[in-house]
Amino acid sequence: MKEGKVVIVGTGYVGATLAYNLIQRALVEEIVLIDINRAKAEGEAMDLNHSLPFVRPVVVRVGDYRDCDDAAAVVITAGVAQKPGETRLDLATRNFAVYRQIIPEIVAGGTGAVLLVATNPLDVMTYAAAKLSGLPDQRVIGSGTLLDSSRLRFLLSQHCEVDPTNVHAYILGEHGDSEVPIWSATHIAGIRLDDYCAVCGPQCDQKVREEIFVRVRDAAYALL
Repeated sequence: MKEGKVVIVGTGYVGATLAYNLIQRALVEEIVLIDINRAKAEGEAMDLNHSLPFVRPVVVRVGDYRDCDDAAAVVITAGVAQKPGETRLDLATRNFAVYRQIIPEIVAGGTGAVLLVATNPLDVMTYAAAKLSGLPDQRVIGSGTLLDSSRLRFLLSQHCEVDPTNVHAYILGEHGDSEVPIWSATHIAGIRLDDYCAVCGPQCDQKVREEIFVRVRDAAYALL
């Protein structure tokens, strides 16, 4: 296994952005892009390679599923986007069909990689990846509510008029409609939210918190 090798399956917005961030943060030595649309993967690889004069050395190239065999991590962003009016169950059915094709390809060579799933509906697809791959549970990980927690921190930072890096807040549960905000664990610059709200300017009662949470929970629908 190559510890510094990451394979990204799917070069849409999420996959391409992930590759860009890995390069900027100098976290890996090799990034391999795989996409059913090979021309799309080649275009993304070309753009990323053109940025390399400004960062630490890294190999960025287009590959195939054999590259998963010695990768440290395989990030799966492949899948179809949710259509307006489409339920999450309908989306799961369509993306499960995608996973039935790509997961066997990923594990065919006996990969020792960790699979990181970022396809929606996230929790369902993580479970599907675990079952289709046959890998131990600890090697199939979903990105969970990381994005939701980030959204909550940003919206709170706007409301409280502080830098987002000074906000610590968490969404737990499903990455979806049943997720839950943990207000008791929310801090602004190390101060509990309840204590901070008592001295800051903007109103932050339960109604305001609920409005912020709804914006977090329903953010994906607002983009359809």
